[in-house]
Amino acid sequence: MKTFDDKETGGPGSGRENDAVFQNDLHRPGPLITFSVRRSASIALKVLAAFIIVFILWREFANSKIGTVSSLLDKVGWAMMLALVPPTLETIAETVGLALCVPGMRSIRRILKVVPVRIGCDALINSLPAGVVAAETLRPIWLRRASNISIEESVAACLMGKINMAAAQGLFLAVIMVLAVFAGTGHSSVLSVNAMIPVLLVFILVFVAVGYIYSGPRVTQLISLLKRIAWSRWQHFVSRHESSVFKIDATILDLARKGRWAVFGSLAAFVAGWMLLGFESYVVLRILGQDISLGQGFLMEGTASLLRIAFFFIPSAFGAAEAAYVSLIASFGVAQPESVALAFIAIKRSQEVIWISFGYIALLVSRRWRTGKVDSARRVQQS
Repeated sequence: MKTFDDKETGGPGSGRENDAVFQNDLHRPGPLITFSVRRSASIALKVLAAFIIVFILWREFANSKIGTVSSLLDKVGWAMMLALVPPTLETIAETVGLALCVPGMRSIRRILKVVPVRIGCDALINSLPAGVVAAETLRPIWLRRASNISIEESVAACLMGKINMAAAQGLFLAVIMVLAVFAGTGHSSVLSVNAMIPVLLVFILVFVAVGYIYSGPRVTQLISLLKRIAWSRWQHFVSRHESSVFKIDATILDLARKGRWAVFGSLAAFVAGWMLLGFESYVVLRILGQDISLGQGFLMEGTASLLRIAFFFIPSAFGAAEAAYVSLIASFGVAQPESVALAFIAIKRSQEVIWISFGYIALLVSRRWRTGKVDSARRVQQS
């Protein structure tokens, strides 16, 4: 009787018998074709949705003069280089935030090794449909090689980075709410105090959630809950990886208890990263000659961040983010909002193309370096 392990350990379900089964499945048209059609239809629908949004934006921009946009960009000139400063600092901040989650990662030299991991994975997220799947699969593997740690420690570091980043995003949105409250009600108004209550609740909720996650073996508890699913192969898969899950939880709890300042430092670095993203939108609009407040710049990036989550299957939420930028810039009451929005989008997307290019260069360099290192090790063994 075949078992699940037989196919992997060389039992009755392995060898030529397994190859024959595979060949029969390969020529069996039903499931493979159905899966391919479903996947193709899903991708086609997502691309169609993006094109519809782009078409709507084109209709919106059809009445604006391209010459006006060109004149806006010409007036910016070399000041456009200033727009690269916030995303550069944001990359450094988020790299530090991830590095502080890695056990023993304290020296600047080791932190610098995490920079390619950050920009390379972000390049996949921002350039490929549903690139978040590929990026989050690659991140712990790449981080393990860059930091010379175990895969369990790498996965734990990536999990902590995601937890801290999500918490930082919640705090960033709370800051946007604070700025909106004071901008709309005045600094000394009683209404502003009452409106601050939901903001304080958001702050409290974020810190309580982070404290709860780091106070116990939450990953193990989640896996134990999922193990109750009545499917033998799934239960066998979970059982095989339980020891790795225990190591991941132990790493997270050890860093949370012994390195609390590292956890707080990571959270602060991610908060700084979100603030710098909001400051980037403010800088871009200011160099375009628009008189907007810092809170309005934060509001634009906060909205864009939520759209990136909702439209994660579209690279950089292309189309959806543009629609949000157009609506928000028009609501700010600027002159010629369509032209200003188009110039703003052109600068923002140009910056993303630059960073995506850096990310793919990091991917290629890392792959060649790793291949060369493996080849060198093989030559040493052969000699």
